[in-house]
Amino acid sequence: MSEARRARPTIRCLNEDLGLELPGLDVDLEDLAHPFMDELRRVAPTSPDGQKRILSIDSPLVYRIRVSSERGATWVDEQIDVVWLCAAHRREDDSDDDAFVWFSKLHASGRLLPDDDDRLRDAAEAVLRLFRELEEDLHRAADRALGDKGTELRVDLGDYLPCRLLVVEDNGVEEIWCAISVRATDGAFPTERLRELLFASLGEYLSAGDFEARTDWPNGDAEWFEVVRLWMR
Repeated sequence: MSEARRARPTIRCLNEDLGLELPGLDVDLEDLAHPFMDELRRVAPTSPDGQKRILSIDSPLVYRIRVSSERGATWVDEQIDVVWLCAAHRREDDSDDDAFVWFSKLHASGRLLPDDDDRLRDAAEAVLRLFRELEEDLHRAADRALGDKGTELRVDLGDYLPCRLLVVEDNGVEEIWCAISVRATDGAFPTERLRELLFASLGEYLSAGDFEARTDWPNGDAEWFEVVRLWMR
C-alpha cells in the first residue's frame, strides 16, 4: 500500500463510461473532476483494502467502488503504483444492462484493463510533469541569481538535473550565464531536447531574447558534462 499511489481512469472508461472527452496533455488525468475520480482518489492509498471483489471476474483481481447508484471496477497496477478506474456503469439488478454484466463483457472482450494507449498517455504526462517541475525550479533559481549578482548559484532542478547560474553586470549590461548538466543526479542522461526546452523557457522568462552557446564560464572553464548558454540584456 502506498500513500503516493496514483489514481487514473482508462481512456476507454473516460470516453465510453464517464462520457468525457480526452483532454490535451496539459491536463493530468489523475486530476480530473468527476465523482468517480473523487472516490477513486479516496480509496487509492489503501486499495484494494476495504473494497469488495467483483466475483464474476476470476483474474485479474478487480474490485468495486460505488458512486450513488453506479458502480466502478478498479484494478491495482502494482508495477507502476496506479489504481485504474477500468469501468463505470449503473447498477440495475437482474438486467442485462447491469454494471457487473457490463464489467464481465468488457473483461471477456479484452477491453477492461488499461492498454498501450493508457500507458503511453501516462508516460507523456510524466514527461510534462517533470518538465514543468524543472522549469519552475529554473525560473526560481534565475530570480535568486539576479538578486545576488556576481555569486554563482548551484541547484539540482527538481532534485534531478544539476544546474548553475551566474549573473554578471557591467556598465548596465547583464550577462546571464546558465549551465545544465548532461547527466542527471540518478546517472541518467536526459535528452538534448529537454535541455534546449529549458534554455528556451529561461530566455523567455528573462525576456532576454536569443542566447549564445558557450564552452567557457566567466570564472573558469565549463565542466565537460555541462552545456552552457549566455544571455545579455
